[in-house]
Amino acid sequence: MMSPHSQPDPAIKRVATRTALAFAPAAPGLTGVNIMAGEHAIEPFLVFTEFRMDRPVFGPHPHAGVSVMTYILPDSAGGFLNRDSRGDRSEIRPGAVHITQAGRGIHHDEVPLVTGVEAHGFQIWINHREGDRWVEPRAMHANPEDVPEVPDGGATVRVLHGSYGGRTPAYRMVTPVTLLHARLEPGAALTLPAAPMAFAYGLAGTAVSGDAALGPQVLLTYDAAGEAVTLVAGADGAEYMFASGHPIGEPIVYGGPFVMTTAAQMTETKRRHARGEMGTLSPLRA
Repeated sequence: MMSPHSQPDPAIKRVATRTALAFAPAAPGLTGVNIMAGEHAIEPFLVFTEFRMDRPVFGPHPHAGVSVMTYILPDSAGGFLNRDSRGDRSEIRPGAVHITQAGRGIHHDEVPLVTGVEAHGFQIWINHREGDRWVEPRAMHANPEDVPEVPDGGATVRVLHGSYGGRTPAYRMVTPVTLLHARLEPGAALTLPAAPMAFAYGLAGTAVSGDAALGPQVLLTYDAAGEAVTLVAGADGAEYMFASGHPIGEPIVYGGPFVMTTAAQMTETKRRHARGEMGTLSPLRA
């Protein structure tokens, strides 16, 4: 019998799909594993990319209508330098998080801190509701030591966005999502609260979720029903990313680096860019 203060165990979600992925070359010096909302049920996340990059690739470029997060993994050999047209210049060291809330438009650039030293991490696009497409652009940043880290039995959870174990980062995007980096000791189990959209992406080791196996570069997406996700690490432990949120469910119009809700908004966004209303950013000097 439960005591008056006991809480029932949360309903555990079932795995909906299991997809094995692989790194693929994207450009000289860049390989990535690309997970897109058009192919996988991950919205309000639109792009979820694990990358390895050792040299400048893209140069200054604009974004609008979304937030773009960069997370450099704590064990990465190198980090990134982020610059934007509003004057931000941030070093994204291993373990750090940087978010460019593009909103109504901004230019930015991210390059390895040291050319030839590989940065290993994630670039993640988070969707905005129609009413937030043109919010004021801003940069949000957390150094490695400022990212909340929660020990939980045989697990450690880094809170990149949202909250866990009563810990919340100092920044907050306009779209409420949860993004966690979990590391489990061999045999440890971790149950994480989950909104209707939830997925886990493997980085190292092995784990099981129900009958589905998670390993490096494996994506597990979950059914909408249920309130939590449980993974149990194998004999070699497990490391994975966990994301959750409520799908916005509005139309999405893509225009390269721009994301809008209507074609009319996209037309106006491109006009604003052509008029120079998203600022300018000169290429980084060698």
